[in-house]
Amino acid sequence: MDRELEMVECAVNALQEKMAHDVVSLHVGTVTAITDYFVIATGNSKTQIDAMVDGVEESMKDSGYELIAREGKSQGGWILLDYNDVVIHIFDQEMREFYNLDNSWRDVERKTYLD
Repeated sequence: MDRELEMVECAVNALQEKMAHDVVSLHVGTVTAITDYFVIATGNSKTQIDAMVDGVEESMKDSGYELIAREGKSQGGWILLDYNDVVIHIFDQEMREFYNLDNSWRDVERKTYLD
């Protein structure tokens, strides 16, 4: 397995441990130079979103992946964790529907993970 897919797997596992909803990965590297993968997930509350962020950061750090940047706040409904090759978007339901990243990148390979 290549490094990027290992990073995606690590992030997804951490999100699932925190009961994230609607977790998907998008292989956007085929159409943009921004990053190789987006991982997108939804939390039900500020507390859950904070726990999801903490879980991802801890798991990724323990696996040797360096956080490049963190943007946003849970009370704003969207947090972005940039690991260069993988960018993780953690939303509340309202912000996820508003920004609609899932459908903005519909021409890329997508993997959906069960809740």
